[in-house]
Amino acid sequence: MTKSEINPSKIFVIICLFWGFLYAFLSPPFTAADEISHFWKIYMLSEGSFGNSVLTSDVLLGVPTGKILNQSGEYIPFGMVKAGYKNINLRGTQGVKTSFDNTKEILSYPLEKGNKVFNTFPVPSYTVLSYLPSVILMKLMTIANINPGIMLYILRIVSLITYTALIYTAITLTPTKKWLFAALALMPTSIYQASTVNTDGITIGFGFIFAAFTLYLAFNEKVKQITTKQTALYILVLTCFLICKFAYAPMIFLFFLIPSHKFENKKQQYTIFSIILLMTIYITAGYYLYTRLLIKASDDVFAQNMYFYTLFHNPTIFIKAMLYTLIVEMKYFLVGFIGLFGWGECRIPAIAGYLYYFVLISFALCNLKTDLKTTIFSLTDKLSFIFIYITYTIFLCTILFLVFGISHTGKLICHFGRYYIPIAPVLFLTLHNNKLPALKTNILPYINICIINLILFTGLVSIMLRFYQ
Repeated sequence: MTKSEINPSKIFVIICLFWGFLYAFLSPPFTAADEISHFWKIYMLSEGSFGNSVLTSDVLLGVPTGKILNQSGEYIPFGMVKAGYKNINLRGTQGVKTSFDNTKEILSYPLEKGNKVFNTFPVPSYTVLSYLPSVILMKLMTIANINPGIMLYILRIVSLITYTALIYTAITLTPTKKWLFAALALMPTSIYQASTVNTDGITIGFGFIFAAFTLYLAFNEKVKQITTKQTALYILVLTCFLICKFAYAPMIFLFFLIPSHKFENKKQQYTIFSIILLMTIYITAGYYLYTRLLIKASDDVFAQNMYFYTLFHNPTIFIKAMLYTLIVEMKYFLVGFIGLFGWGECRIPAIAGYLYYFVLISFALCNLKTDLKTTIFSLTDKLSFIFIYITYTIFLCTILFLVFGISHTGKLICHFGRYYIPIAPVLFLTLHNNKLPALKTNILPYINICIINLILFTGLVSIMLRFYQ
């Protein structure tokens, strides 16, 4: 890299941390999707509980349901419960606002760790790996009797820093399309999810590292033959990725991007893939059983059993719902992929979203000096990228159907663009044009950096207008 070029990984860190801190502190407490549940889940894990306690109640997330259910939940310090419910009325409702005074009030609530109450809520079924840095810190903050509001902001910053470190590693590791990786990781949705409490930041991070590591093994000329150490590390990264969210299992087929000549022989290549495949099946099956173990609300059990029955006995219902969702929500999905906040009710203006696609497509199409010249994607490679994307889409829609079902409008519930971010590098790599010469000027990154910052500012304004009076 010459002195005239700018470093994508360093630029990413600067932009990500600058806007990430603003998103983390200016987004009202507990207003990101499922942030309340993730916050309580982190506390439970820090106390050695998996949230499989049960209480008969007619209240879920502080709201009477009108029916008595066996609800999942756990005993939680009263201060955490009180803080979590302060902004519950903002959930998915456009007209309801909050204020900085409400945030100050949340920050004034003591933890009251000696006064625990049973709190019924949908317990996220993620494992401790998805929350590992936060769980350790939560334990220390609980011992120190830290205010629950301050806890939330500290966890947001930990999430942001973890995300930044993972993406920095991915950008550094990939031998090509470094700016594409950076731009995808700097989308307003990506930054927002990374700077709030959830599992998306760490999932996106591991997803990008897995894609970058595959490109590294496939195209880095220094890698003449895959070593045992590289194989073990590759499997470890993939394992962490799938444990975070098993729905990304179709990404294992990215393995075949690595040329056969980099293995000792065909037998070794297919042996390694067989290990990866068996591990993926094991994680997927284990995750499913773990999830079912945590489902304690009787209506959830009944509903999900009905979804399974429908899928296997009348699959056309699912197929119609999937196609209807993908077609009808296309415009909403395209903008939401770039910038979606809150419980899905707040997003950036459509023009801002489409402008960001210019950044992504230009970085995917154009060959920059930071891109490895030996990176050549064949037609077979690009078809495999499309296959992975389509397979993942079907897999994701199936999971959403089995877990949440179909809305009264006939669409799949909880189909959000952010679920496609971890596999986004694979999709945009299909646009790479091997025949285009490298740009002679470095002006494109500078133009796109300006656009990225403009759209991130637009996203922050959208959040402020949505939530504050």
